[in-house]
Amino acid sequence: MSQSRHRAAASLLEREDSGTFSLGKMITAKPGKTPIQVLHEYGMKTKNIPVYECERSDVQIHVPTFTFKVTVGDITCTGEGTSKKLAKHRAAEAAINILKANASIW
Repeated sequence: MSQSRHRAAASLLEREDSGTFSLGKMITAKPGKTPIQVLHEYGMKTKNIPVYECERSDVQIHVPTFTFKVTVGDITCTGEGTSKKLAKHRAAEAAINILKANASIW
């Protein structure tokens, strides 16, 4: 991601006093929300709706493995788990962590 895009992402996440929102505040204000819900809410507010895609599903007899990819704007993350739900949650968590890290850079 270019430096200007990092700044744009950071400014979107840090607009606390302008009356819009902050990703950090969004997460702490509603602790019962899943990472998928938080990421979707972020996407709605920034007009970057997350897109999920099942990349791989290896269904063995006792150990299934699923891999999901999520794309939000310029950020793409993957998550792996023993269920589709878990893999999707992990992908959303990874994207949230990157968005929060980008916000703290600037």
